[in-house]
Amino acid sequence: MQILELNYENNQQEISRLLEQHSEFANHSVPPYVREGISLAAYENDRYIGGITGSIVWNMLHVHLLAVDPSCRGNGLGAALLEEIESRARLRGCKVSELTTMSWQAPHFYQKQGYEIFGEIKDCPNEGHTKYYLKKSL
Repeated sequence: MQILELNYENNQQEISRLLEQHSEFANHSVPPYVREGISLAAYENDRYIGGITGSIVWNMLHVHLLAVDPSCRGNGLGAALLEEIESRARLRGCKVSELTTMSWQAPHFYQKQGYEIFGEIKDCPNEGHTKYYLKKSL
């Protein structure tokens, strides 16, 4: 046996294939694992001022990244981007949204948008910081 590095995308595709085979064998009621990406960007006068990315799997939205240019923060752009991706996910049948954030990033922002913390890892990435797991019913 050899363990080698493999291109990330190729390895992810092969792992997904194996997991799909396992799911089909273990439980026929499990739907296929199909990942659909969503990527939204906000512009003002042709200048990129923020964006959000996520993916949908099994009627769940996973928000990957959300950022707003520092000069545009505090004006509702982050909330608008999050609301838009959630709206598009609802139209695709999503019932829940989930994401992670760090203690120095935006846990309070997400809670204001209706997300609730359901898990955390303390002292991550080092002492005094926390990684939060949040969810929201759509």
